[in-house]
Amino acid sequence: MPDERAHELAQRLRKAEEAASYMERLETLASEAPTLREQVSLLQRIEERENHRKESIENARLALSLAAEAQRELPELIASAANLVNQMARALREVDTFRREATAALSVVDRMDYEDELDRAMEEYEVDEDNPMQRDAQSVRMLVASRHGSTRVRRMIDEMSPGFEVFAGCNLNADAMRGELTTLIMAKLAAEAEASRGPGPATRRPAPPPPQMSEPAALVAQESTNPAGE
Repeated sequence: MPDERAHELAQRLRKAEEAASYMERLETLASEAPTLREQVSLLQRIEERENHRKESIENARLALSLAAEAQRELPELIASAANLVNQMARALREVDTFRREATAALSVVDRMDYEDELDRAMEEYEVDEDNPMQRDAQSVRMLVASRHGSTRVRRMIDEMSPGFEVFAGCNLNADAMRGELTTLIMAKLAAEAEASRGPGPATRRPAPPPPQMSEPAALVAQESTNPAGE
């Protein structure tokens, strides 16, 4: 009987010691959980960063490839665009040049008409120092001149080319680029015109009389300041 009791206690002691040893291992493992958790999280972050890095490198490689492909088209596109812009600028210069030529030609016509009308009007007067009607004759000159000049030239141009508009049919409001491009080219042409009127003899070019210039009116203005030809 004592032997059985001793054997039973020995078995229970062994199991208790095994359980205690197991609990110690569990406690040790449990104490490692925070460290292990942080290490696993760190490895996950490293893996995620590496995946993002690889994905971003692939995206960059694809984007650079597409950029290089698009860039290869630029030389031809720029050359074509520059050619079209030059053609547009040349057409605008021609429009301006021909309109100025027409203005200059019709200014001559207006001057001839002015002189004819003035000669007919002045046939009624004999202008000399003793003529008391000299002041009236000057008024006749000014009256005739008022019917000539830039206003009449513009009217003749409108009659010969009714409804003319430089950008007729261009639909510049269709998109912003049309208007911006046109504004840019017009500014460039204006700068060229300004440069051509510069003081330097190398850049000065003869230009036709501007539309606002009126030779008859200018002549009468000069005469009115010096009515007696003094």
